Amino acid sequence: MRRVTFLGTGDPLNGERAQSSLALPLAGDEMMLIDASSGTVLLGRLETAGIPPESVRHLFLSHRHFDHVGGFAPLIASLAALPEASLLVHAAPDTLRALRDLLGLTLPGAESWLGKRLGWRELVPGKPTEVGGAEVTPFSLDHGLECVGFRVAQAGAVAVFSADTRPTREVVENAKGADLLVHDAYGPHNAAEQAHAMGHSTATEAGEAARAAGVRRLVLNHLRSSRFVDPEELAAEAEAAFGGPVRAAEDLDTVEF
Repeated sequence: MRRVTFLGTGDPLNGERAQSSLALPLAGDEMMLIDASSGTVLLGRLETAGIPPESVRHLFLSHRHFDHVGGFAPLIASLAALPEASLLVHAAPDTLRALRDLLGLTLPGAESWLGKRLGWRELVPGKPTEVGGAEVTPFSLDHGLECVGFRVAQAGAVAVFSADTRPTREVVENAKGADLLVHDAYGPHNAAEQAHAMGHSTATEAGEAARAAGVRRLVLNHLRSSRFVDPEELAAEAEAAFGGPVRAAEDLDTVEF
């Protein structure tokens, strides 16, 4: 049984939650992160979850929006002070270039601080990467700019993380038979037009993707604040479309798959 810890589950303007970041254990005591939240809050979430920063050896980034990469520079700064720390950053080409530019602008000298302890790996949709006993396969999403989701296979278990996306067959095809699907849910079905305009999906569409893929379990993520949505109502709507178990993620939830 594998697990994922939700360090942040909110959309970019949700002040009630941290922004998107998930942690998964790898072989030994190493960890991988998917996305990096929106700032120094990432470091606090790691501490609260009991994850030492130096254990984070792989960072996979879905795209370059600030609520997914904003914690990148603070993480790098914290690792620079830990001699045993090293990090390999995985992202698609445009995202990788933007990250290196961002680091140069906001934390000049950081790459030289870490030297060979900081590495960069370009992701290609459909091409798997082996990290610490896990096979991570990126796939393209529909978010209006370069954006990828991730299929993670570990010890016979499979979890799929969709990041931000409009409904797309890529999610269904990559989530076929998965134990867990984590899917963006902007709002209810009656907000579909607005969700699509912003590059997102509704709870119903997340449920429909889970049903079409035949996954075992669905978790909704990247949630707007309670001013706009009720997470439990979104979960109920997604469950009606899926026909299987659904939950709306909360910060620091741990889900097994």
